[in-house]
Amino acid sequence: MYILKRSGKKESLDISKIRIAIGFACDGIDVDPMELELDAQIQFRNGITTKEIQQLLIRTASEKISPQAPQWQYVASRLLLYDLYKEVGHIRGYKVKDKINGKYKPYNPDSFYRLVKTYAERGVYGDYLLKEYTEEDFKELAHYIKPERDLLFNYTGIKVLTDRYLLRDEQGQITELPQEMYMLIAMTLAIPEKDKVKWAKTFYDLLSNHEISLATPTLMNARRTHTQLSSCFVLTVDDDLYDIFDNVQKAGQISKFAGGLGIYLGKIRATGSPIRKFKGASSGVLPVVKILNDVMIYVDQLGMRKGSASITLDIWHKDVLDFLEVKTNMGDERKKAHDIHPAISIPDLFMKRLKNRDKWTLFDPYYCKQVKDGKNLEDFYGEELEELYEKLERELPTHAKKEIPAFELWKRLLTVIFETGEPYIFFRDTSNRLNPNKHCGMVYSSNLCHEIVQNMSTTQHIEETLLDDGTIIHKKKSGDVVVCNLGSVNLGKVYTKEDMERVVPILVRMLDNVIEMNFYAIKEAEYTNKRYRAIGIGVSNYHYCLVKNGIQWETQEHLEFAEALFERLSYYAIKGSMELAKERGAYPLFNGSDWSKGIFFGRTPEENQNISKNGFDWISLAQDVQKYGMRNAYLLAVMPTGSTSLIIGATPSTDPIFAKFYKEENMSGILPQVPPEIDKYFWHYKSAYNIDQEWIIRSASARQKWIDQAQSLNLFIDPEQVDGPKLSRLYELAWELGLKTIYYMRSKSLTDIEECESCSA
Repeated sequence: MYILKRSGKKESLDISKIRIAIGFACDGIDVDPMELELDAQIQFRNGITTKEIQQLLIRTASEKISPQAPQWQYVASRLLLYDLYKEVGHIRGYKVKDKINGKYKPYNPDSFYRLVKTYAERGVYGDYLLKEYTEEDFKELAHYIKPERDLLFNYTGIKVLTDRYLLRDEQGQITELPQEMYMLIAMTLAIPEKDKVKWAKTFYDLLSNHEISLATPTLMNARRTHTQLSSCFVLTVDDDLYDIFDNVQKAGQISKFAGGLGIYLGKIRATGSPIRKFKGASSGVLPVVKILNDVMIYVDQLGMRKGSASITLDIWHKDVLDFLEVKTNMGDERKKAHDIHPAISIPDLFMKRLKNRDKWTLFDPYYCKQVKDGKNLEDFYGEELEELYEKLERELPTHAKKEIPAFELWKRLLTVIFETGEPYIFFRDTSNRLNPNKHCGMVYSSNLCHEIVQNMSTTQHIEETLLDDGTIIHKKKSGDVVVCNLGSVNLGKVYTKEDMERVVPILVRMLDNVIEMNFYAIKEAEYTNKRYRAIGIGVSNYHYCLVKNGIQWETQEHLEFAEALFERLSYYAIKGSMELAKERGAYPLFNGSDWSKGIFFGRTPEENQNISKNGFDWISLAQDVQKYGMRNAYLLAVMPTGSTSLIIGATPSTDPIFAKFYKEENMSGILPQVPPEIDKYFWHYKSAYNIDQEWIIRSASARQKWIDQAQSLNLFIDPEQVDGPKLSRLYELAWELGLKTIYYMRSKSLTDIEECESCSA
């Protein structure tokens, strides 16, 4: 019997070679290699390929993963790695086994420079790598790569990495290996450094040890020709036809390069508003929403996925009731936009009136312009907003407003959330009150994932000039287009003072370098990014961090642990940004900020000192910040870490685990999921739908004390256990406890089989 090798060569079947692969996969792992060989039940036939045999072994190992035997995820991972090593070695023309001593050598450092040179010439890698690093640098860094760190990946991690992140050639064949990917990302982000090689090694160590992770666009695009490294962009649309379609164009350009979008439409006049004094001429917000929805479908990011945008409207906007229905299955289909994510901006005044069961007034923004100091209603927050709002209630003509009971509007909002999981919620007054850069801007909404809270503004269109040669020059003054430069700390590995002090300042540095290396699809994004140099540091593996420290979710101990943990994260992030400012200078808008006054998170240095659970010297740090500045205007934002958590085998962001065992369906297929060390901590983990959601909100509030932006906070609801009053209580509690945003309300399927997961096999 013969088999067919990758090269197309026929070779006699040799079972011992299959056992070599199985031996490699099972080495040092508490599993029986013979069990895998027998369960695989390989149906040998003439002409079976080595690839088919390997795939069958991988599938068999992955199907054996369970909470009782999670170690099979590492066996499956190694089998997939073994396959990857051989595939890449074949494509790049080197052997993975040493002919002299027979030892297995998956990486070939001598081919690293040739790899980058070859594919840079073909326009796959960015040629900046060859310009910034010498051949000797490549050689040194190639030999610094640690192949054994591939063994940190579980099956899901390496499967997602190979399917979505590793570089492929023009024929779709993978040409780089995981550690080469990490090194090339590190090299890209080290380009702004004076000692590039030293910092490339430092960045590589954090990435390859899975102590940190970077946002998906950074992992995908650092080292490629277009270094679009940012996750998301936030646009502010003015009540002007030219600006509306200018932002439609911007949305298309951003989506083209895989950026997500947050879009604020609260300035646009309502349905029936006058246009050039013609009454009833405006079609309102909904047609703009539909246009943006279609742009997201059309600009589908090279066919890989649809574009994605969150669109925010104020709860006082006269079109808000129609806007709430854009994703429901009831009503006029001409008013639907099923592919965007609606969000509602809510001021404190609405929540107060809701509590008192008072009336609420919806306004047409057309009549709310220049209400004070040349500013519109939406340009204010807090007490100023309340005074102006109540003045408009009294003075606006009947056709410019609409009265509705606050409770009825709230009920409709919660009903839509219950049915669709959205809209997202943005508490605008809390967000602006605690904005460290309120001296130079206003926050109207958040980004696609609702963890970014930064200054926003519209672009001003000045004039259009036609030159004699036919050149048309459009002149405009850039507004603030928020850019999300994101990275996360793996709390499963980095949570002590010592580790935070070592890791977090380096992550600050890496994200500051993202700003330098970024490719900007629109100029406004570059302008804003360099004025604020804003970054967002989040976390993954939070739930694992809790269980390994013996902390149960629904306890006061959890709240105290969370507060202390995020104080550590924030302290070393601020210190890292301050140290970077010493070296590179403060962000241009530092003077006048809360940072410049020693005010962190809305508190004085003395107040921070008094509530510190770690004994940090906040007073001295505030003095250093006032003296040297901050490199970054914004620092902390807890983003979702769905894909990147899968890569490093972590629980996502600060979410509790979905279940102790489940199968996740994504672009890589159906993947078995178990939390980290589930066999050791089986009884410590509690899944999201079994946790009292008030504890999710209370823990988020404890973390929020030390976060200058916001958190992508998900709620997990069992429809059979939660009614309207309970749901209302959760959202009201989030506002009362000072949260800035709420992301999805995830609903447990009514068709799920009810059983105690802790007792099920």
